[in-house]
Amino acid sequence: MTKAPIDRIEDELRQMIAARLGIRARSFPRAVRRAGRALPGPARQAAAELAALRLRMDHPKLASRTDPALAEHAAQRFRQSLAGFSPGAQAAKARALLLAEIGFRMAVLIALGLAALSWWTAP
Repeated sequence: MTKAPIDRIEDELRQMIAARLGIRARSFPRAVRRAGRALPGPARQAAAELAALRLRMDHPKLASRTDPALAEHAAQRFRQSLAGFSPGAQAAKARALLLAEIGFRMAVLIALGLAALSWWTAP
């Protein structure tokens, strides 16, 4: 296996990161590093596998024994995990959970206040 397929895959995935997350970088590892925890877990694992394959390509014997299907499989997992990911939906979900928590706490405080008022006014 040569470096050309991995270069092509990494370039395609870097463009996907730029399109989906708005993170622009000159290389795929830098784009993954900048995205950080904004990437889903399976995408980060697939990116780590691609980085390991990139290191294997630097060694001639390991490069000749590396299966190109490994890179394609990791790239496919990266594409699938990033295709179903929407950062806007994640932010909306976090806001909804925060508002639900605030509402619940207010309901508990009101219930405690009413219970205290009924206890003080009881004969």
